[in-house]
Amino acid sequence: MADHPMLAHPCLSDLVIGKAVYTTRLHGDGRGNYVGATRETISGCAIAHVGRLVVRDGERVLELTGYLTVPRRDRGATGGADGT
Repeated sequence: MADHPMLAHPCLSDLVIGKAVYTTRLHGDGRGNYVGATRETISGCAIAHVGRLVVRDGERVLELTGYLTVPRRDRGATGGADGT
C-alpha cells in the first residue's frame, strides 16, 4: 500500500489501495473550474476530466466528470484525417 497520508481519507474507506499506476494533472482557470486527464503510466489509456470546486457539508470538494478517451491518431505529414 502507498504511504501518502491522504489515502486515509474517509472517502476512500471502501477501497483497498494498491500500487500507483495513474497520473492525474488538473488545470484551473482561477474561477473554480478545472480540466485535466488521468493517464495510465503503462499504456495510452486516459480519462478526461472537467469539473468545479464546490462546497459540500462545509468541505471544499473538487467534483469532476470523467470522459472515456482514445488516443488521437497521428494526422501524418500533410495533416489529412486519413494520415496522408
